[in-house]
Amino acid sequence: MKLLKLLFVCSIFTSCAQTSQNTTTSTDTMKYIKSIPKEKQITYAIHINAKTPYEIYIDDIPLPGFGRYYESGMNATLELNPYLLKNGMHKLKVRYLPLETAKDSLLYPGDVYHNKDAKWNIFFVSYIKNKNASLGYEGEIDYENSSLEIIPPPKPVPFWEQEFDLEIKELPYTLTGWSKSEDLSKIDKEELKKQVFQFYQKIRTLMHHGKVEEYIALNKQKNKEISIATYDDDLDWYTSDERKKELINDCKGNMWVIEESKYLLKTYAFGKIVALERVDNFKNKGLIAETETDYWYYSFKLHKPVGSDTFEIIRK
Repeated sequence: MKLLKLLFVCSIFTSCAQTSQNTTTSTDTMKYIKSIPKEKQITYAIHINAKTPYEIYIDDIPLPGFGRYYESGMNATLELNPYLLKNGMHKLKVRYLPLETAKDSLLYPGDVYHNKDAKWNIFFVSYIKNKNASLGYEGEIDYENSSLEIIPPPKPVPFWEQEFDLEIKELPYTLTGWSKSEDLSKIDKEELKKQVFQFYQKIRTLMHHGKVEEYIALNKQKNKEISIATYDDDLDWYTSDERKKELINDCKGNMWVIEESKYLLKTYAFGKIVALERVDNFKNKGLIAETETDYWYYSFKLHKPVGSDTFEIIRK
């Protein structure tokens, strides 16, 4: 009987995941996550040993972290799951940028690949997270057979891009995300910019006035999908008193005014996602809160489901 109940819950959620996840409750989501066997909770990631600054994208979406502009020599492991909606082929793009010390602002072939022992390294890996393990994951990663081939530029260039096809085969979930969203590249750019600024202003107003319940509601679908992608069954944290208090302390009365001259409109995911990103200090970030002791930034990636007349927050 317990097995039948479990299969029933999974069946309900799988159906919702492929149609309208907004109809599932937090309890349903947490039950679904807990139903995934530990050995199936696969996390895909990119591990990078960087020789130059860089930006990195998965399916035309910039991976967050470190301001999205990574310094040379900065090794990083970037999880892909939050931006992988389902199994299949996915496109990774790496943009190698000139060294900070480059006087001519050019990237040289030797900056990317000097020799086999002094070169960029990118590893496409998968693992099962385990917070109790010394490295944070179970077992060992086969780096020797997970390396992606790095090809340097043939001559000095302002930047150099390389794309890789990644096959994702073991995700135990399917997410709707932006897969059924409007192609925003077909909207007049000025009209799109106007709409996006209005939505960001709405978010900023809610945060500035401490209307955390309404703000959290705008993030409901994003939080649900990220919880599934990262196998985090503590979805209640997003609506907890602790989280609400944190938002009020950081944001109420502290949000910077949105000045259009300080933002660029960016479209990602081949036109399905849009965002506002600062161009000066806090570059590539979204909204900024300034308290007496620190700064806090909040970035949002928006989409517009087909048939909807408003944007929704779908990722950060």
